[in-house]
Amino acid sequence: MRSRFRFAVRAAAIAAGCALCLAAGCATGGRTGADAAAAAPVADKEWHSLVKSGRAAYLRNDFKAALPLFASAANRSRALDDPNGLAVALLDQARCLEEMEYAAMLAGAEEAADGDSRLKHLADRTWLAMELRAAMSDPRLSAARRGELAVAWVGCQLPEDDGVLLEAVPDPAILPPVARARYFLVRAGRTSSADGEAARAFLAQIPANADLPDALRARIELLAASLAATGGERLDHLESAAAVFRDAGRPDGVAFALATAGWPDADSGRAAADSADGARRADMAVRAAAACQALGYERFALQLLNFAAVADDPAILERAAALRKLIPGSESSEPKGESKP
Repeated sequence: MRSRFRFAVRAAAIAAGCALCLAAGCATGGRTGADAAAAAPVADKEWHSLVKSGRAAYLRNDFKAALPLFASAANRSRALDDPNGLAVALLDQARCLEEMEYAAMLAGAEEAADGDSRLKHLADRTWLAMELRAAMSDPRLSAARRGELAVAWVGCQLPEDDGVLLEAVPDPAILPPVARARYFLVRAGRTSSADGEAARAFLAQIPANADLPDALRARIELLAASLAATGGERLDHLESAAAVFRDAGRPDGVAFALATAGWPDADSGRAAADSADGARRADMAVRAAAACQALGYERFALQLLNFAAVADDPAILERAAALRKLIPGSESSEPKGESKP
């Protein structure tokens, strides 16, 4: 149980830092506002049909269906030697992988899916990063389009690759509004572990724009949570992220945001449930457990209930016991009053 929870903590740290800020420059621009990149002058009916179908799947949160459609649009663009169509299709793929990150994190935390799902997602990101890097070097693209591709590419890479972002986007003002917000989110995420003050300064440069995509708004809240000065402020940001996901019809995002409250912060040692915000964290962990169980992540739901159960709430203990009976081989994993997972 302890090792599985440690895996979950590592997954959360990745999500709150670099992987959290995949920050793809999606050409769809989100559900409430259109990005300027969507206006791709591609004169090919097959390309438009694939992109239209992909975006329809994206808007109904069926990202697994959308991803191959955008990949087919990218292949069609290559056949046509159309760099702009290729850029748009790759950016749409990047957004799909960004949206799928939460389900991959939860699957990675679930003992029964501790390998293939997460590894497959990382392999897809690595492949896409190579495609983005090749596409952004095409001189036929505008500076703004190359900048969007650079933001997406750096978001898929390790922090030491940040230099290319600064070179490819010397002036973020050239980017469309959504891509510009993503640029500052990437910069904030990359500096968050080393310089929290600088990271907060980058976040402050993201405009308060109601037309930002849901995923981007949620990522801003999640990163802000990792930079929060107090435990209460951290939980406020996590609740805000959960609310954004809830409004967008994303139960996986809701589960992830709430579960992050139950994942200890190794840097500051906020692990004990008897801290000032312990009761609130326990409540969020219980709600996260319910959301995870509904999604089929029963073992991770039990871990979250075990974390919340250190508060010795009879109702939580009863729920954990009931869930334990449903999971083969988990009867011996009772929390036994531990204060640290």
